[in-house]
Amino acid sequence: MQLKFELAKYDEAEDKFELDETMYEMEIGDEDAQTYELLKSSDLNLYNWLKASDFFLNYIKEEVYPDDDNQKIAICDINDISFRRFYFFKVTSGESHYEYFKKLFSIYEESEWQDREDVGKEILEHLMVKRQELIIDLKVDETVESDDREV
Repeated sequence: MQLKFELAKYDEAEDKFELDETMYEMEIGDEDAQTYELLKSSDLNLYNWLKASDFFLNYIKEEVYPDDDNQKIAICDINDISFRRFYFFKVTSGESHYEYFKKLFSIYEESEWQDREDVGKEILEHLMVKRQELIIDLKVDETVESDDREV
């Protein structure tokens, strides 16, 4: 199965995401394709599975960003599933994004007249935490060997 995806680079100093704008493709095996099919209807489960998958992380480190060990990224799109709203949500975003995040974060509107801007600010507060969970740190884990010899 062919997995097509797009990434966003995370700038920790400015706490912002920048779209990579390259569509990457990788082939996944039958077992991973079955897992993908099971998880694709639950977007965050799919995201978390890929984030924890060695095959995916190794591909990113070796093929996408081989010379940038300290890169922090996030997945924007996987095949036809988009996560862009997590990184680029604004108070002026479309109604579908509001509804998605209200459901995801269990935000209850007290009345229909409640200001959309207030709901947007609450969504942004929740997203500050959620975005950190979605960031993939490509930092190479360096093992420091200690000298335990007795003198």
